[in-house]
Amino acid sequence: MSRKPFRITFTVTLVTAFALLFTLAVAAVVWGYRETGGRAALDTAERALSQAAETAAASTHALIRPVAALAAVLPEFAPLTEGLDPMARDTAALLALLEAEPAVQVASVGLVDGTLRQVVRVAALGPEVAPPVPAGGAFALREIPPQGLAAGGPEHWSFLDARGQLLQRLTRPASGADFRQTPWYLQARGDEEVRVSTLYDLALVGRPGLSLSRQVPGAGAVLGLDVTLDQLAGLLARLRGSPGSVLFLFTEDGILLAHQDPAIAAPALAGGRTRWTTLADAADPLLRLVWRDYAQGRLRPGQTARLEGEEAPILVRLAAVTELAEPRLLVAVAAPLADFTAPVDQALRDGTLLAAAALLAGLLAIGTLAWRIAHPLGVLTREAEAIHRLEFTEAAPVRSHITEIARLSGAMAGMKSALRVFGAYVPRSLVQRLMAEESAARIGGEQRRISVMFSDVEGFTSLAEGLPPAELMRIASAYFEELTGELLACHATIDKYIGDAVMALWNAPQDDAAHARHACRAALQARLLTNALCERFAARGWPRLRTRFGLHSGEAVVGNVGSSDRMSYTAIGSMVNLASRLEGMNKLYGTQILISEATRKAAGEGFITRPVDCVLAKGAAQPLELHELLGLATVDSLAEAKLRPDPAALAGLPAWRRMMGAYRAGRFQAAEAALAEAGDPAADPLLAVYAARLAGLRDGAPAGWSPVLRLTTK
Repeated sequence: MSRKPFRITFTVTLVTAFALLFTLAVAAVVWGYRETGGRAALDTAERALSQAAETAAASTHALIRPVAALAAVLPEFAPLTEGLDPMARDTAALLALLEAEPAVQVASVGLVDGTLRQVVRVAALGPEVAPPVPAGGAFALREIPPQGLAAGGPEHWSFLDARGQLLQRLTRPASGADFRQTPWYLQARGDEEVRVSTLYDLALVGRPGLSLSRQVPGAGAVLGLDVTLDQLAGLLARLRGSPGSVLFLFTEDGILLAHQDPAIAAPALAGGRTRWTTLADAADPLLRLVWRDYAQGRLRPGQTARLEGEEAPILVRLAAVTELAEPRLLVAVAAPLADFTAPVDQALRDGTLLAAAALLAGLLAIGTLAWRIAHPLGVLTREAEAIHRLEFTEAAPVRSHITEIARLSGAMAGMKSALRVFGAYVPRSLVQRLMAEESAARIGGEQRRISVMFSDVEGFTSLAEGLPPAELMRIASAYFEELTGELLACHATIDKYIGDAVMALWNAPQDDAAHARHACRAALQARLLTNALCERFAARGWPRLRTRFGLHSGEAVVGNVGSSDRMSYTAIGSMVNLASRLEGMNKLYGTQILISEATRKAAGEGFITRPVDCVLAKGAAQPLELHELLGLATVDSLAEAKLRPDPAALAGLPAWRRMMGAYRAGRFQAAEAALAEAGDPAADPLLAVYAARLAGLRDGAPAGWSPVLRLTTK
């Protein structure tokens, strides 16, 4: 069994194709925009991070480089290495250097014997570390002799104004731990390089910071310069690579020196103290991630790398702070990738929404256009299907501004008109059968059992001679229109019109198992119709057209006869001739519908008939039983009641059958007696025929008499 092909409507096809093409186009644009925008965003990110990192490195260099330079120069100043004399010229020069470098908060020199000399900005002193500062104080000189390290040892303070003039001197018990255990002192022992300490709490400042220190050549002392953490953090906080970027400073061995958030760089411990932090142990996962990739060589200074953070991808850029101190300092700038791709993503979202709106609008427009095309096409399709069924009813006109549809509509209307005319010449059932079988019309036929009816108008020849041709055509057309419709309603195929006669078939070309019954019913309906037409025509002043019918059933050859370019569908055979003769025999007996014994048997018991005669037609080998079709045996509706037999004929039917039996047995007196009971010969032409026939046989049957009537004419 072949599968039914998959089909969809024109509207769905057009809308689907548009949606698919539009979606593919938008997807291609979105993909291209995402690729181009993504690359542009990454380029922008790399430039922004590189600029931020280089700026931070340069700013850090600018902040620490002078401090490192001071760390290299200050060991040459005698006041720090040989003593602090507020009135000495070198001391004034030292204060001038510190005044010029605001990043340095404290300058310290520690000797091996425990002597500590310090110069500190008064503004940087912690509130609980130094003695009360006199008014106008700008700098403080602090010196702790070796014995000051012992419990209760002295420390000497000198306060100077901004011009270096001495304001106050005082001595008090020394405070604080041994400086020789602090990072700034320990890291500078052993060589004369400038070193950077880890973060720790600066003793005099009271805040976390770091120190740059260097061993004093030939003196066995160490110089240290203190820088507070808030200075570094403030520097990094002012630099931004993006809204979500993070900047921090660390040494190449992983010690965090500064962060935008001071709490991350120097977390607080109990007692208010701070501790230094390594990237590997930092609480912030970003710091650990950066250190991991740097330590493994995947992240290098001067390069931008993409790291997979816990929540989102992160871009990181490193820059080295060169030529300062050991170990080397690095600035890291980290920013979420979304900081740079967010505008692209937002544009994509906005573009997608706009594309969806455009798609919806386009679908509505295309759907409307497709409907305006598909609707008339659908109407024309249904019209074509109706034509395929040979239904030629008038349809609503199809109006369209599309040229092809308008032309197709006109062609369809023309084809319907042509086929309607053509259908008047060819049996519709034949065409339907050929179309159903998908076969071409060919010369030839097939033998099958059919029922054939011939009808003829009584006295039409003389009627035609007395009427003008136009009037005759009008009367005949009205007659055939009514009669044809009635026959077609009873499953007939109109074979042809022969003058005033009609030839109709049943069981050809379409199969009809009840062809005899349908033919008999058609004859009764046609008789009722033509009798009614007689009255209607008489009312118009037209002549009455009494119609006679002959029906026969039997084997015939049905098919196409003629030539290859002009053929006709018909039935041929002796049974067709007999049907035609049956119609003509109505004139002999005064009947209106004669049927053969074969038709009577095939029609079944639903009809009432009366035997008419047994004849041997000219040229026939076998006698033919004739019956008059009187009407329906039973009726199921009021409309069928008109097809019942005439009451008088029905009442005399038993006597008539007795008469026919006696007549055929040669008992003419009994036949004549039964005929008298059957009815009035003056009212029934068939009774009159047999009354005359029996009158001629009162003296007995002639030699060689037979109840079979031999016809000598056709």
